[in-house]
Amino acid sequence: MLDFKKMELASEKELRPYLAMSENRLCDITLGGTVMWREAFNTKYAVYDGALYMKMSLYDGRTAFTFPIGKPFGETYKNLSEYCEKENEHLVFCTVSKEEKDEILKFFPNANVNFERDFSDYIYLKENLSTFAGKKYAGQRNHIHRFMKEHDNWNFENIDKNNIEEIKSFFDGYNAQNDKTSFTAVAERKGVYDVLDNLEIYGFEGEALRVDGKITGFFLCEALYDTLFVHIEKCERDINGAYQMLVMEEASKYCVGELKYINREDDSGDEGLRTSKLSYHPFYIAEKYTVTVF
Repeated sequence: MLDFKKMELASEKELRPYLAMSENRLCDITLGGTVMWREAFNTKYAVYDGALYMKMSLYDGRTAFTFPIGKPFGETYKNLSEYCEKENEHLVFCTVSKEEKDEILKFFPNANVNFERDFSDYIYLKENLSTFAGKKYAGQRNHIHRFMKEHDNWNFENIDKNNIEEIKSFFDGYNAQNDKTSFTAVAERKGVYDVLDNLEIYGFEGEALRVDGKITGFFLCEALYDTLFVHIEKCERDINGAYQMLVMEEASKYCVGELKYINREDDSGDEGLRTSKLSYHPFYIAEKYTVTVF
């Protein structure tokens, strides 16, 4: 029988081997998508017979489970069914990829399926974002050219113990100027501070952009399977071209080797963010579904 326990920061050691098995490119099935958001969704997990099970509270208060990792679905869904029957809970799957949705429907053809466009991820090709080559990226190139023209004194630097406090101070100021109160925004702020306070445990890599001696933006990312996941990306909005500089640096320096894709996560239904992410011409949108079995 499954025995779920609260996800903690220290859980990362137990989670990493299973998260590395996932090949769906969804940001939710990474360390940044699980541990970083653990408090927001009251995430719990169980490891049983070589498989990882995770459960969480959705925005509407329902309990839902992620697609099990480590064993074929035909060997794991029974454990979840038995658990839900014992706990008198509905069997609901969240952050389900298109392929996982199809697998669930093989066993539960009458399940109710909801497409979650607001939480679907934007997947880009590294060769596009690392060069911004071609007519469709003329806008991004223009922004970078303007940045270069207006700023002579700028540089990227690795994020480490030497500048982490300065980055936190920048993030404090960023939040003061962008005081969004939505559930997602508040939860993300808490998650970002958690990462900055525990960067060695998370193991994320990233850089800060310094202009005229002042940090004006930063990003932190995680590599898994064939994808670079950009979990955190913040920048002063009034510096033209700074965001484009961050994106190009992410792609050219960190999406290397066997990494082919860049996941810049979802837009949470924010129209401005959606317009921005679409302007970078995603290779595809990684669809996410919520599937209610019973």
